[in-house]
This record gives sequence, C-alpha cells and structure tokens, in this order.
Amino acid sequence: MNCKQPNSFSASGTSKQEIHIFAVGDIMLADAAQAYLDQHGYDYPFRQIKPYFQDADLIVGNLEVPLTCHTVPLSPEKKYAYKASPESAQALKDFGFDLLCLANNHILDYGVTGLVDTQKILDKYEIGYFGAGTSYQEAIAGHVVEIAGTRIGFVGFMQGYRAYRENYKGYFALGDNPGVAQMTQQTIQEAIAALRPCVDVLIVSFHWGRNYMPVTDKQKHWGKRAVKYNVDLVLGHHPHIAQGVEVYQNVPIVYSLGNFTFGARGRFHKVDKIWHHGWIADITIYQKQVIRLDLTPIKVDNQVIQFQPQVAELEILPQLLMSLNGEFKTEMEILHDRVRLNLA
Repeated sequence: MNCKQPNSFSASGTSKQEIHIFAVGDIMLADAAQAYLDQHGYDYPFRQIKPYFQDADLIVGNLEVPLTCHTVPLSPEKKYAYKASPESAQALKDFGFDLLCLANNHILDYGVTGLVDTQKILDKYEIGYFGAGTSYQEAIAGHVVEIAGTRIGFVGFMQGYRAYRENYKGYFALGDNPGVAQMTQQTIQEAIAALRPCVDVLIVSFHWGRNYMPVTDKQKHWGKRAVKYNVDLVLGHHPHIAQGVEVYQNVPIVYSLGNFTFGARGRFHKVDKIWHHGWIADITIYQKQVIRLDLTPIKVDNQVIQFQPQVAELEILPQLLMSLNGEFKTEMEILHDRVRLNLA
C-alpha cells in the first residue's frame, strides 16, 4: 500500500496528549455580506467567534464559494452563483483555517476556472483542501494531517442532486475531467479503501440533505454506509442549519454543522427560531481514537447577527438538544456553553 499523500502537511509541533480538531460548516465571504466586508475588512465575520478556537490544533470548514476574479458563471440557469475575492483568503488564514472542504454545490459556480483559481490561492496561503480537483483521482484523494504522531485523514463528497447531474453536467469529477467528488457507493468506498490504511483516524465530510429542513432518509442511509466502510467520524453540511447527532456502531454522525460565516441573507424566516443555529464541533482525539465530541451552538441568522456569528445563549441548549437529537435519542451532556458526547 502506497501511503504517500501529495495533499498532506504536518502539525507535529504540539506536545499535547489530546488533539483538538475544530470543525465548522458553510463559509462564504461574499454576496450580501460584501458591504460589511468592504467597510470593516474580511476578518469582520470572525471577530466575535475567534476566541472560542484558541485550543484548536487544527481548524477545518466547508468553503462554499470559489475564490476567483473570473466573470463567467458555470451556467446562466443557476439561481445562486457565488464568488469571493481572492483577498478573502488572508482572513481565512489569519483566523486559523488549516483545511477546507471543497465538495459542495457552489465551488464550481464559476466553472473549472473558478475551482483552479481557488486551489491556487489556497496553495499560496498554505491552506489545505479536499473533495474537489482537476481529475477524479485528485477529487477523491483526500487530505492527511499529522499531529503529534497521529495521522488524520479527511475525504469529502457531495450528494448527487438531480440539477447537478442533469442541468450542470460536468459538475462532478470523472476520469481526467475536473469537478467535485460525488457521493456514490463506488466513490466513497474507493476513497476510504485507499486512505484508511494510511491513517489512524479517518473523517468523512458530506455535503447533503435539504436546505432548512430536518435530516433526510438519504442522509441517514449514507451516514451509516460510511461508518460500515470504516470511518471514525461523519461531518455533514449543506442544510444551513444545525441538525442532530446519531451514534452508529460507536461512530458519531453529525448530520449538519449548519452555517458558520455564510454571507447570503438566508431564508431563516421560513423555519422556527430553534433552527437558526450552527455548530462549532470540538473533536477530541486521544491515543489515535476519537474519544469525545463537543458541540457549541452559534447564532447564524444574518438578519440578526449582521454577518458576524456569535455563540448562542446558554438557555437555548436544552431545547436545541431535545429538538435536534430527540429522534436519535443520543445521550449528550450539557456543559456550560456546549453539549458533550463521550465515546470512550
């Protein structure tokens, strides 16, 4: 087995026994937020939330926008087509992002040119990425990080929504053609089989489900499939709202981390206020195993927070936990501003 990973870096300077990976959901420094960014700087969305990441050994999120100056969109039929200035990469770097998932339904909004521009700018700022690439093999290759002697692998996939299979042909990577890694049995199995022998911990990221809606049957099906294929943690995004956590064969499936700093106005007015949240996930790894998952709720309705996410009020936690986890009966402990799932 050849475990040389072209997409890898080491963060082995830490001497901690416990490793803390912080994961967040959708990121888009553009669109309706642009006026705030122009006035206050691209770091504006991170200013209130940054102190909560001080213990992170690695920060990963879902970059749901190409970083490009390209002016030709993928398709004139696509209702929401986003792009962000390459200048925003400095704010991502300064915040502390080490790794970004590109397996989502906006990274190709400005075509292959937008994707390639994004890869180049992330390379320039030494921010890793996974889930999309200039070929099928690159898209599914994943990314490996070594922290304190523990090798942690990340792979990412996007649900094959009909519009992206039929209307925006070429969105998914195939053969030598660039694109996003599609969430199919073959793709997931192939990616996991290639990376699993090379890492101690394997985390899969799924862009799936429906916007502003509860967990779908398809999410439940593929989350459990991934566990059967031998991953240690499943992280979801795309619905723009926090969803619940299910534990399957002692592996947590976080169905949606929701938004983090997503610059669109959003459609939160269509759902009850309990859904106006995202999660900050603090994943604790000890002795090469995921032993704990902490989730801190953040307010993400831009009509309220003005594009600057904030940690939610403490009193919301019991109701939020009951609403999101009731279906799965996942036992989580409330600790101050977060809920905790112990796995060992």
